[in-house]
Amino acid sequence: MTERQIVARLAREARPYYPRLGMAVLLGAVNSVLLLVGPWALGVIFNKVIQPATDRAAHVQPDLNALYLALAATYFSVVLSNFATYGTSYITTWCGQRFLASLRQSLYERLLRLPLQVFDRWRPGELIARFNSDLQVMSDAVSVSLPQSIGAVLTFVGSFVTMIVIDWLLTLVLVVIAPLMSLAVSRFQKLISSSMSRSQSRIAHLSATLTEVLQGQRVVKAFGREEFEAERFRNRNEDYFGAFMKMNQFVFMQPAVISAILTLGVVAIIWLSAHEVLVGRLNGGSIMTYWLLVVNLVNPMNRMAAFVGDLSKAIVSTGRAYELLDLPVEEDDGAQARPLPRIRGAVEFDDVSFAYDERSGLALRGVNARIEAGEIVALVGPSGAGKTTIVNLIPRFYRPQQGRVLVDGIDLAHVRLADLRAQVAIVPQDPQLFRASIAENIRYGRLDASDDDVRAAAVEANAAEFIAQLAEGYATEVGERGVRLSGGQRQRIAIARAIVRDPRILILDEATSALDSHSEALIEQALDRLLPGRTTFIIAHRLSTIRRATKILYIENGCVLEVGTHDELLARGGHYARLHAAQFAL
Repeated sequence: MTERQIVARLAREARPYYPRLGMAVLLGAVNSVLLLVGPWALGVIFNKVIQPATDRAAHVQPDLNALYLALAATYFSVVLSNFATYGTSYITTWCGQRFLASLRQSLYERLLRLPLQVFDRWRPGELIARFNSDLQVMSDAVSVSLPQSIGAVLTFVGSFVTMIVIDWLLTLVLVVIAPLMSLAVSRFQKLISSSMSRSQSRIAHLSATLTEVLQGQRVVKAFGREEFEAERFRNRNEDYFGAFMKMNQFVFMQPAVISAILTLGVVAIIWLSAHEVLVGRLNGGSIMTYWLLVVNLVNPMNRMAAFVGDLSKAIVSTGRAYELLDLPVEEDDGAQARPLPRIRGAVEFDDVSFAYDERSGLALRGVNARIEAGEIVALVGPSGAGKTTIVNLIPRFYRPQQGRVLVDGIDLAHVRLADLRAQVAIVPQDPQLFRASIAENIRYGRLDASDDDVRAAAVEANAAEFIAQLAEGYATEVGERGVRLSGGQRQRIAIARAIVRDPRILILDEATSALDSHSEALIEQALDRLLPGRTTFIIAHRLSTIRRATKILYIENGCVLEVGTHDELLARGGHYARLHAAQFAL
């Protein structure tokens, strides 16, 4: 997306704020007019008070009434100007921050609705950088640069028009140097934009590195990679430092160059204005007014050079935010989507093939399988065989490129997604708990669950006993990702979360593989209470965990090669039998 497209999109999305921004511009215009009062008053004082007092030969008395009028006008103009500046700054900041809050919410909701195959392409640190550093750049621009730039532009316009009225010939000097200033601003804007893009890319890499290390701290320490990670971070930190300083080199240089061009014009104006006084075309008061207007003109132009740099950076950051906002979302249900009533839980895979993207090969190839309602199905096979991919098609995390997935004979491609997922629960191998209380984590399975429902689910999950031993009980905060709980405790909370949801289809991703024998026994008991009456898919890496399965699907290279019970598959002497023999060989 080009800068012009970004600005055009911003203009469209800012339309709800146009009335308020119009009021800000009106206040800015009032402020620019009030700023002209000071130069006018000083000219009046010079012509009607100071000059008559010093030039006794003219026999003209100083006009004290003009003095008092000029002083009063100056005072009240300054007071009113401050109020107008406050109004402009407050309104524009409100509009900018309100727009950013809306954009931030839209970005968050977009991330929540990204298809998993799109989400998986992004590192968490890169997403965090877009939320933090990019939105911060935009926030600085709308809170500081935007209000000041509106005032600066209007002050410039008011001063310029007044200078033309006083002496158009002098003002032509500024018109002559305008193309030079425009060229300088345009060139610096391009340099700042390109360097800003590189800088934000570097900070995204830096944030990604930090996030990865924070999440993998135990692995870093276990392998003694502190120095390696420190060096990796140092390199990316230096890359960001270099890119950031290059950007600021252009940002800081721009006002200096603009100021040099402006000063050249000011020098020419001072020389010409002195000449105008000598030839009698201007009096002392007019020239003093004109010089003060030049100051009014130069200050905004100098500030605008900095504002252009800030706004250029903000446009780059806005483009990066729009890049996230334009990512695809999960397919809408569509007008033809059917409501899905309470299901029995029969699942059928009808010639299903699936690939994560066009570059990778097929993860599933012509999968055919039928699971009756209430069956407990174990998916076994080597790593990378496609077990997780199969179960991810059931809650429609992915859509198959070929074939159909049906529940109770209904094609999942044509049902309302919310209805489907309301009847599915997942207990992952690494339970994802949120930084909240135990009760809130359990209630995450069903937000309208009562306290009694939460406690009943905890009892069913064999979690009530350890919860009762905690000082704050169900109000205990579990910490980031449940770090304050043991692995077995986290897993039981995850099972309670699934119980309170009361799903018709349950997916277990090797829920006991990383636990000690005591925790595993407690969870096995909880599962014995949870599984009956529900269609259950167990992703099994250890064959010892599939004792309760009524059906086994052996999967390899994305294909279902064998289907049957444990005894049937052993008797057949095929792939499953060989895997079983390899795992239990003495």
